Amino acid sequence: MSSPAPPPSGAPLKYPRGIFFILAGYLLERFVYYGLFGGAVFYMQRMLGFTSSSASTVKAVMEGLIYLAPIAGAVLADTYLGKARTVLIMCCCYTVGALIYSLSSATPIMASVDAAKVTGIAGLLVLGIAAGLMKAVYSSLGADQFKVPEQREQQQRFFYAFYWMINAGAFLGQFMTAQLRDTVQCFGDDCYLLPYLILVGFMVVSTTIFALGRSRYIEAPPDTMLLRAMRCVAHAVRRKWDGTDDKAAHWVDRARDRYDGDLIRDVKITLRVLLLFCTYPLFWALFYQTSTGMIFQAKRLDGRVGESYRIPPEMSSTINPLLILTLIPLFDQVIYPLLGRLGVLTSTTSRMIAGMAFAVSSFVVYAIVNMSVEQTLIPSTHARLHVYNALPCEAALHLPPELHLVNEDGERMAKKELMIPLAGQVALPNAEVGGAPQKVEVQVSKSCAAGGDLTPVQVVLLGAHESSLVLTAAGPRSLAPSLEYLKNEDAEAKARVIVVEGDVAEVTFKYETQEEKFPIKDGLSEFQILSPQPYDVLVDGAGVVGAANVFQDGVYDVVVLGSAGEDDGVRVFPVTAPSSVHMGWLFPQYFLLTVGEILFSVSGMDFAYSEAPAAMKSILQAANLFTITVGLWLFAGLKAISAATRAFEHRASHEALLYAGLMAANTIIFTLLLRWYNSEPKETALEGKDEERKNEEKRAEAGASAKDAHDNSGFVEDHAV
Repeated sequence: MSSPAPPPSGAPLKYPRGIFFILAGYLLERFVYYGLFGGAVFYMQRMLGFTSSSASTVKAVMEGLIYLAPIAGAVLADTYLGKARTVLIMCCCYTVGALIYSLSSATPIMASVDAAKVTGIAGLLVLGIAAGLMKAVYSSLGADQFKVPEQREQQQRFFYAFYWMINAGAFLGQFMTAQLRDTVQCFGDDCYLLPYLILVGFMVVSTTIFALGRSRYIEAPPDTMLLRAMRCVAHAVRRKWDGTDDKAAHWVDRARDRYDGDLIRDVKITLRVLLLFCTYPLFWALFYQTSTGMIFQAKRLDGRVGESYRIPPEMSSTINPLLILTLIPLFDQVIYPLLGRLGVLTSTTSRMIAGMAFAVSSFVVYAIVNMSVEQTLIPSTHARLHVYNALPCEAALHLPPELHLVNEDGERMAKKELMIPLAGQVALPNAEVGGAPQKVEVQVSKSCAAGGDLTPVQVVLLGAHESSLVLTAAGPRSLAPSLEYLKNEDAEAKARVIVVEGDVAEVTFKYETQEEKFPIKDGLSEFQILSPQPYDVLVDGAGVVGAANVFQDGVYDVVVLGSAGEDDGVRVFPVTAPSSVHMGWLFPQYFLLTVGEILFSVSGMDFAYSEAPAAMKSILQAANLFTITVGLWLFAGLKAISAATRAFEHRASHEALLYAGLMAANTIIFTLLLRWYNSEPKETALEGKDEERKNEEKRAEAGASAKDAHDNSGFVEDHAV
C-alpha cells in the first residue's frame, strides 16, 4: 500500500489510526495465546495422560518452535507476502489451531486418550507455528506506521503500549482460564472445554479487528536484505571450507568476490553481537520455569484464602505479567533516573549483568522455598510406623524392648509407650531395621475397654518403607510396608480407602458431578490420584457415610467405619500431610526474576538494536527470538535428562541450585565476553556508523519512507512473558 500524501511543511503529523487496530488485535491474540499455553502443562497432565516432566518437555519444544518461526516469518513477510497479509493469514491459521486444540478437551467426542493426545498436540503445533510466523511481523508493522524523526516520540510510546498489551493479555488470559477451569465442571471433571472455546471466539474477534484496519496500514515494500545477508554468510563459509582466499583478514571477507563491501561490513558487525547472544539461552531456560517448575511448586503450597477460596496453582504464573505491568513504568520514570544520578547501571550492558545476577538470586530463593516443602525420606536402614486411632476413645501403643527408635538427631529414644488421642494418629520416629523385613509385635490398649487389656498385633517393618496400623473397634489391623507415603511427583493428591467392617465392593468419593471410585478388595483399596476437593463418601453407591476433605499434594488414608445413612462414619488420616507454607512465599522469587527480566531482556534488546548496523537490525531481532528457542530446548533437554536419571526426584531444590550455579557461571562468561567486545577495535564499526549517517542524510533529502520508520533505536521486541 502507498503512503498517504505528506502534510504541509511544519504541520504536526496525525497519530496513525492503524495503530489502534494493531494494538487491539495483538492484545486479544496475546490473551488467547497465554490462555491456551499458560496452563498447558496441567491440561496435558490431567486430560491427555502426560507426566509432569513429559508435559513440560512437550510445552518447551512447542514454544521453542514458536520462537524459531519468526525468522521464516520475517522472510515471508518482507520478501513475498507483505506484513499485513502475512499477519492476517497467520491469524486465520491460528484460529483453526486453537479450535483443534479445544476439541481435544471434549471428552465425549474423543475415542480415547490417545486420540485426545494427538488432537491436542496437532492443535498446539498449528497455532504455535502460526503465532511464531507473525510474532516479529506484528510489532514491525506497528513501527512502520510512524514517520521518523517527526514522530519518534510517538513511536517510542507505541512500543511501551505494545509491551503493555503483551503482559495485559498474558495476565487476563491465564486468569480467565484458571478461574473457569477451577469453578466449572465439564463431563464430570475439571472444565477445560468452556474456557478454550471462549478463547477461540476471542481469536476470531482479534482477526476481525486486524482485518478491519488493513486499509489504514502503511507497509514497507518487500526487501531482500535478510536473504542477501544469509547468502553472504553461506558463500563465505563455503569458500573458507574450500580454502579459497586464505589471505583474507576475516573469514567473511572471502565473500567480496560476489557481495559489496557495505554488506560484508554489516555482516561482520552483526556477528560480533551474535557472539554475545550465545549467553542468552540459559537465562531463558531459567525464566521458562515460571510456566513449568514454579507452577508445580505452587501446587505443593497452601493456596487457601479464607475458608472457601483456593488460589488455582497455575494462577501463580500471572504474578510475572502483573509485576511487568507495574515495574516497567516504575523503572522508566523513577528507578533509572535515580540510578543515573548516582552513576549506577547507566549502560545497557551493566543492566544486563545485573539482570543475570537477579536471576541467580531468584533461583536461590526458589531452592529455599522448595526445601521448606520437600518431605523427609526414610533412609534404607530405618522404617516408619504410622498408627491411626479410629476407636471411639484414646488408645496407647506399647512397643517391645527390641524395637529401637531414633529421633531426628540420630539418638535412640527410651520411651516405649505412646498415647494416641481419639481420631488422632501418631507417626513413630524412624525405627532401626536391617536389610530384610522385620516382624515386630506391639501391644494396644484402649481407655474404653474394661480392665485395659492389652491386644497384641504383629507389624512388619521394612527399610525405607512405611507401615500402617489401624486401631478400630473390630480390632487392630496391620497394613504391609509401602512406599506410597511419598508424595506424587506431579504434586497431585492421592488417597487409599480402608474399610473396617462389612463386605464392601466399592467406595465412591463424590463432589458435585465429579466421582472417584475406589474398588475394595479385602477391605482395602489401592492408592489413587484424585483432584483436591471436599468429597462426600458413599459405600457401594448407597447413602453418604461421611466426608473426606482432600488437599493438593497430600497423601491420605481414609478409614470407613460406618454404613449408609451414618453421617460420621469416616476418618481421614494424612499419611503425608500437604505443605502448610502459603503460596504467598512465591512472590519473592517471582519479583527477583521479573526484575532480572526487565534488566536483562529489555536492556539486551536496546543493546543489540543500537549496536547493529541499520540494514541488519531485523536480523538481530530474529536472532534474539532464536535465543529464546535455544533456551527452551536447553530447558527441555535438562528436564529430559533429570527425568531419565531421576537425579532430582523428590528434591526439586537440588535442581534449582544447579540452575543457579549454571547461571552464575554464565554471568561470568558474559562479563568476560563483554570485556573482549569492548576491547575490539572500533574502526570498522565507526565506518559503518559513518556510512549509515550518510545514508540517513540521503533519505532525509528524498523524504523518509515507511521502511525508514522501522529504524528505531528504542525498539523493544516481544518475548516470552
